[in-house]
Amino acid sequence: MTVVVQEITDCEQWNAFLTAQPGGHLLQSYEWGELNKYLGGRIYRLGALEGGRLSGAMMVSVAPVPLPVRLPGLQLNWLYSCRGPTVEAPDSPALPALIAEAHAIARREGSVVLRLEPNIADDDPRLEQWQSAYRELGFRVYPYAVHPRRSWVLDIRPPLETLFANFKMTWRQNVRVAGRKGVTVREVSSDADFDAYYALLKITSERDAFFIHSKDYHREILRQFAGRGDAVLFLAEHEGEALAAKMLIRFGNWCWDMFGATANHKRNLKAAYLLQYRCIQWAKEQGCTHFDFRSIPEVLEPGEEMWGVYEYKQGFGGYSRLNMPTQDYVYRPLMYRLWSKLVEIRRERRRAERRRVELERAARGRQGSKPTSAGQSDQSESSAQGNGSKEKSARPAEPASSSGASQ
Repeated sequence: MTVVVQEITDCEQWNAFLTAQPGGHLLQSYEWGELNKYLGGRIYRLGALEGGRLSGAMMVSVAPVPLPVRLPGLQLNWLYSCRGPTVEAPDSPALPALIAEAHAIARREGSVVLRLEPNIADDDPRLEQWQSAYRELGFRVYPYAVHPRRSWVLDIRPPLETLFANFKMTWRQNVRVAGRKGVTVREVSSDADFDAYYALLKITSERDAFFIHSKDYHREILRQFAGRGDAVLFLAEHEGEALAAKMLIRFGNWCWDMFGATANHKRNLKAAYLLQYRCIQWAKEQGCTHFDFRSIPEVLEPGEEMWGVYEYKQGFGGYSRLNMPTQDYVYRPLMYRLWSKLVEIRRERRRAERRRVELERAARGRQGSKPTSAGQSDQSESSAQGNGSKEKSARPAEPASSSGASQ
């Protein structure tokens, strides 16, 4: 049967296909494309249709190549699909059809590379077939992921009591401690509540050195998803004072822990632990099967960036999920090599800097005050809240499609 690729403008058609597929991801959702456009980005929503039936989807964004200097009269772009494309099987004719259309767009856009990061993880039984399919289409592995490859995931299908029992002992204790000390969790219901959320996010961003978008952008995220009941914003409070906040988004039967923040004081109340438990409850109430805590270090070794994040998240139970490597189709080899070398230098410099910070943080946790009832330092808890790993200086290197995740 002939495959026809065209741009899809029907939100229901697009999302219905994605949520029906094991590989469908929030960052390919129709709403996330609207958020890209809100940030000034340009996107294409490509749908592969067989007999009028959607059998493949790929949202790609267009962004300028972030070279250190601008060459007069030369505008170079790159195409990027975050957690896409999504097709039904590795041998589906939709995959080469979508890639062929992306090549045509790349020619029009003067692209250096088409970069894909499909939502195919190490728990997929057809992982080798997926990798082979991309090799046969001319893709090569690129070593530096735009969107972090590894995340922490909790299967929330068991009863809530079982999930709680699987928390580490001190994590369970901290949930109870927060409740006994008067910490409460509620949904945001007013502009003042939203201001409190964003104020905490700014505090956490400054403390842990990660980028956040504007308050208006965060409002737009809620506007896109909350109208259908697919997003919620929680505040954890003590005596009327906001101490921690979380934004969750549901897409299909998965729930993503999108953004989080904590105050710099009253850390002994362990508000973040009670809040996290409430988030898991909410996801179960919405009928979700999996809770995605989002990014943890790609290399699971102490000293790696986000190591404190990893220690905090794994205390709630779950497993590590590693996505297949980034796939590049190169159109302009010379510019590609130049850009790749610049990225390599930047990444290695940043990795060394962040490793030093993480090791210093771990040392402070060991040498400082006695361990908290969580069995970990406050630094680990605080660094976990923002779900952010990119410092402000790293922001311009990526297109809008990845920036909205604030990872």
